[in-house]
Amino acid sequence: MKKKKKTNQQSDIDANVLRMYLMGAANPVNSNKVFSQAADVVDLHLEKEATTKHKIDATEALFLQLEQVERSIDAAVASRKMEIRVIHGIGKGKLKAEIHKMLAKHPQVVSFENDHHIRYGWGSTLIKLF
Repeated sequence: MKKKKKTNQQSDIDANVLRMYLMGAANPVNSNKVFSQAADVVDLHLEKEATTKHKIDATEALFLQLEQVERSIDAAVASRKMEIRVIHGIGKGKLKAEIHKMLAKHPQVVSFENDHHIRYGWGSTLIKLF
């Protein structure tokens, strides 16, 4: 009996298409199912190491956080998500106010509200897209 020789060929199968197929999409390429890598919840709290290591001032921190919101919205829109939640915390309300100003002008945002969540309390905003 001959042993089969193992080959180290790489497969031409796309892992995401395979995952979609296994999860029930009959034709994953033409399917309307959304399998996304974009986050549903975006936490804007800065890590203490990041703020103390580089001495980020409040203005720069605010800019970084708003930029993160913008990137998260873009990723959610690209993934065809209908909503995302941004955790900004309660604090003095400066970050929330700036986020709400930005969202009011954003073309992909249908609505947004400071929404109470059982896990995040009143420190989050629910953003509805499209």
